[in-house]
Formats: sequence, structure tokens, C-alpha cells
Amino acid sequence: MSQSPREQANAAIKKFLSRRDWSAESPARRRTLAAFLRLATEHGFESVSMRTLGHELGLKAPSLYSSFPHGKDEIVAESLRWFTYRFAHDLLDAALPSRSPEEYWEVLVRFHFAQQLRRPEADLWNFLVARDKVAPFLDPDAREEAYSWLELHERMYGAAAEEMGRSITAEGIKAVFTVLDGAQRWSAWNGTEAELERLSDHAVELTRSILDVGSREPVPGRMVAAAAH
Repeated sequence: MSQSPREQANAAIKKFLSRRDWSAESPARRRTLAAFLRLATEHGFESVSMRTLGHELGLKAPSLYSSFPHGKDEIVAESLRWFTYRFAHDLLDAALPSRSPEEYWEVLVRFHFAQQLRRPEADLWNFLVARDKVAPFLDPDAREEAYSWLELHERMYGAAAEEMGRSITAEGIKAVFTVLDGAQRWSAWNGTEAELERLSDHAVELTRSILDVGSREPVPGRMVAAAAH
């Protein structure tokens, strides 16, 4: 039996996550990556040096270089990878129980939206990837991994749309991501769970309207199936 579009998208995420075993990462390296993300989101990417990072961790620069021989560039690349892994892992866990494409779409939107509001490093990830497109600075492996994840993430939305009988364009999916990635700029979240729920409902409505506008004609197979009922 062939897999549904959602099952195929989920399987691709699982394969992506299997590329590296982050459970084997040492606690010291994890603390360094977490500290870098925190400092970069609080004070700006450019302001974080090996010296400031060492001060935050209570370590001398040579100790940091023993874990990250290539210095800040390596820490930036590894931080991007670590954030990507955690985001992808948690998103897949949230999406797997979905019983319909409509529920799957809603879970994707709610998770993405909440992450943008709860985790400031999500904006940092977007900034660094966008900056690399203009002036490449990431190592090739980190760049390939980031772009691979973006493609797989977009594919999840495309799979949901296809199962709903829609064939959303690439531009439509990118418009959905623009809305969700910009959550900090337009939502004015007050920090409460009740407000997050209300704003998440609005985000779902916005993305469904983009789905309506950004879709091509319904998928023929779905039209035939619908007509049969």
C-alpha cells in the first residue's frame, strides 16, 4: 500500500533527523550552543565573541576552542543545526497523531506560530539563513542542512494541501511561512496562554485564507472522489 502525502512527508523528516545522533552530544557542547543562542538573541549576533561566550560559561577561550576548534563560525553552524533538529523533532512529534489533513495543517501552523513567539532564537535562525543567502558565511554542510530542512518543512504543508484536494503553489507556501515567521512583528502577544490560543486561531485562519488564494485548481483525483460521494 502506497503512503499518503502526509506519511511521505513525515518519513522524510524522520530520515532527516536520523542523519545525526544529538543524544551523543556532550553536555559541555550543548551548554555552549545554548549560551550562544541566548546571547545572540539578547544582544545581537555580531556582539557575541569567543571571549563573551567564555565569560557567560565561566570558561577561558582555550577551553572553548578545545570543543570548537574553528571558533565562532563552528559554534554558529552547530547552533543552527541544533535548533533545526529540536524544531524538526518536536514538530514531527506534534504532527504525527493528526487524523486528517485539516488537523495536520492546523498543527503545523500552531506549532510554527508558537515557536516563533516562545523561542526568540527562531528569529535568529531565520536571520542567519537569510544573511547567508546574501553573503555566504556558513560552511557548506550547515547551509545544505538548513536548506534541506526548509524544503522538508514546506513539503509538510504541501502534503496537507494535496490531501485536502488543493495544490498550493510554491509562492503560496512561502506566503504562509512569511506570516508565521513574522509572528513577533504582527501578533503583539502579551505572554498569556489564553492570548496565545486566540492568536494561534487567527494564524490558522490567515494561513487557510492563503491556502484558498495560493492554490491552483483542486487535485483531479480528489475531485473525482468527492463527486462519487
